[in-house]
Amino acid sequence: MGYEYFPGTSILHRLDPRTKFLIFIMIVVLTVSIADPLGILGLLILTAILYRVAGIPGSKLRKMIISLLPVFALFIFLNWFVVPPKGAHLLFTIGSLPITIETTMVGVTGGLRFLLFICVARLLTMTTSIAELLVALVKLRVPKEAATALGIGFSSVAILIDKINTVREAQVSRGAKVDVRNPFKKLFALIPIIVPAIYLTILRGMDVAKALEARAFTYNPAGRTMRKHIRLTRLDYLVLAIWIAFTAAIAFLRFRCGWFDYMFTIGRFL
Repeated sequence: MGYEYFPGTSILHRLDPRTKFLIFIMIVVLTVSIADPLGILGLLILTAILYRVAGIPGSKLRKMIISLLPVFALFIFLNWFVVPPKGAHLLFTIGSLPITIETTMVGVTGGLRFLLFICVARLLTMTTSIAELLVALVKLRVPKEAATALGIGFSSVAILIDKINTVREAQVSRGAKVDVRNPFKKLFALIPIIVPAIYLTILRGMDVAKALEARAFTYNPAGRTMRKHIRLTRLDYLVLAIWIAFTAAIAFLRFRCGWFDYMFTIGRFL
């Protein structure tokens, strides 16, 4: 899951990065506010629609969700060990452990929240180039040194993954066995891959540091100008107004009307 950017001309691509940051924060607020699994699932479907609007291949979203399913299952499994509230509805039992609908719904909601956070964050990076991200961070009063470090870090993830794959192929061609099922043997088998990859990453970091020094970046970072400029447009204000109204409506229904709790939907059938 390295930093991937898909160039395009969709609405999401044309939005200012600061607008995308604010939308991400509002989605986080909605995700924390809504406790109903179907409500979170609705936000996930909305996120999938935004992926389609941005022109991102559906296979990317599908592979990402499939890779996160074990974590989703872990959320449900761990919540089964939580003491159920009084009056909880029994679903089934595992030995002497009661599995209730309430604890299961809490686990499902937590897992869906995790999936939604990852999907929305990935949508933000897939529709925002690193250059735009750096300018947005500087506009948000982040020190230019920190913004540059974050940009280098994001751009290095894909390179690091490529180096790991290269080292792995080189070790396999030399007869190393890395595809073993035993987890302890696999841990030791990965050492000849991880150590050279870390060494190559350190060498690349030294090269980047020399390049920054050669360009006199450390002379006056605060006074440096940006090659790329961003500004808020009417589209940004319109999208922000829609999302603010949507977030305010959901928050009102949640905290004033009592909607979207853990048993909001399931409780009507019990």
